[in-house]
Amino acid sequence: MTAPARAAEPIRFFVPGPAYVLEEVRQAMTGPVVGHRSAAFREVYARIAAALPALFRTRREVPVATGSSTLVMELSLISTVRSSVLHLVCGSFSDRWHAIGAALGRSADRLDVPWGRALDPDLVRRALRRKRYEAVTVVHNETSTGVINPVAEIARTVREESDALVLVDTVSSLGGAPVETDAWELDWVLAGSQKALAAPPGLAAFTLSERAEARAALIEHRGWYTDVLRYLAEHRAGGPISTPAVSVVYALDRQLRRIAQEGLEARWARHARHRDRVAEWIAGTGGALGFAFASEALTRDPAIRSPTVSCLRPPPGLPAPELVRRLAGRGFTLGGGYAAWKESTFRIGHMGEVGDADLEELLGAIEDAVPEES
Repeated sequence: MTAPARAAEPIRFFVPGPAYVLEEVRQAMTGPVVGHRSAAFREVYARIAAALPALFRTRREVPVATGSSTLVMELSLISTVRSSVLHLVCGSFSDRWHAIGAALGRSADRLDVPWGRALDPDLVRRALRRKRYEAVTVVHNETSTGVINPVAEIARTVREESDALVLVDTVSSLGGAPVETDAWELDWVLAGSQKALAAPPGLAAFTLSERAEARAALIEHRGWYTDVLRYLAEHRAGGPISTPAVSVVYALDRQLRRIAQEGLEARWARHARHRDRVAEWIAGTGGALGFAFASEALTRDPAIRSPTVSCLRPPPGLPAPELVRRLAGRGFTLGGGYAAWKESTFRIGHMGEVGDADLEELLGAIEDAVPEES
């Protein structure tokens, strides 16, 4: 019998972002800090610029910003929305996009579904028939709940019912689950360096459609650091908008080459395999011990289970924070519950470079951490 695949080095860090960064990628950050307009840096930036469109599955450019993905969430609204935007909310990070829209003074409506459920394209259709919006925001993979949303179907619904732009957060899905920017006709797609891409935090990459670029040209005040047209102009000239996190750029460059070596489809398959292994464990040993998915919807519908993060409930009588502490004592780092689910759930981030054997060791450690009386 062939032993289960393992990452390039053993991983016991299962936080759903920032993901574990391999030693060779960390070492890439020790390269010389050079001027970002220098020929040496532009050579590195050119490699990143050439590699990223394949991950986004787009023919368009993919600029890189220094900052978290939250910056680009805000940038997307500043650069494309004058007044009304519909935020599809199903967890903490989709709620954040609504909070950004409200903070910017936009007419920020929200369409909510309960935590642990996926967004329903039919509900989106009804909302678009009630009011016209300039844009619709959707989080592809809700890290807080372990739910992946049917972005292709939602985008198709938006296209059928309106001329709204489709703005998509793929922060915890890009590189770990299929994201088809062009085929799904998405207008804005953003992701951070630190989740399924498994590079250090500090960079955000994004792409936008010709339609979104044209819409941005009609917005009078786009700010400076939040002006998408400035990002595009500098990117097309071969560099970033301003001084970037040079050392993180080196690491991302190295990690993108590792991803290309594995192959994007193979990477998607590995993440899907980890999702299915957790589900198999819940249906067997884990379930017998009292573990369960965080919501009944996740139990019933395999299609909404995230390939990159599983959100689970511990057995009755074992508080989730206590389980996380016990695993830490055994050398494993898990993600705790998030926001409204902080005390009742824990999360396994099987994203980035986690190997099959790493996940098996974690599941065994979780079993061992359950007291006999539970």
